[in-house]
Amino acid sequence: MTTSIPESVALIVDDAPPAGFIPLLRAGFVAQCTGLYYHPQRTVMAARIRAEHLNPLGIAHGGFLATLADTAFGRVLKDAVDSEIPPATINLSIDYLSPAQLGAWVEAHVQVHRLGRTLYHASLDLLDGERLVARGKATFIGNALRQR
Repeated sequence: MTTSIPESVALIVDDAPPAGFIPLLRAGFVAQCTGLYYHPQRTVMAARIRAEHLNPLGIAHGGFLATLADTAFGRVLKDAVDSEIPPATINLSIDYLSPAQLGAWVEAHVQVHRLGRTLYHASLDLLDGERLVARGKATFIGNALRQR
C-alpha cells in the first residue's frame, strides 16, 4: 500500500531554528534523521518537523519523536557525566500526548534524576511551544562500551 502526502503537507519547511541552536552532527542511524538541532548552553535538543518526518496521518511519526527523545537523553547524560563515550539505552518509554504538525518546532527538555555508578535515570518533555507533545523516561548504562 502506497500512501502519498497531500501537496499542502509536502511543502518544504524552512527549519529556521531559534537563536543558539546548531545542527546536530552525528554518525550512524541518527545522521539519517534530518532537522535535528542542539542548544549547547541550554542542553536542549530540538527538531523542526519536516515532510519526511510525517506518518501517513500527516503528523510527526512516533519513531522520529522517539529518536529525538533518545538522542536528547544520550546527549544530556553524556555531558552530565563528562564522558567521551555515549551511554547506551536500556529502557525507553514514551507517552504521545498530542500530535506534532508539519513545521512545528519540538524541543526535548531533559531532567536527570539519578547518575549512579553504572545506571543513569532521566525523564523528558517534548514541547511544541507550551504544548506538551510527548513525555518520556529512560534508563541508560554508562559504561557499556568501555573496554574490559
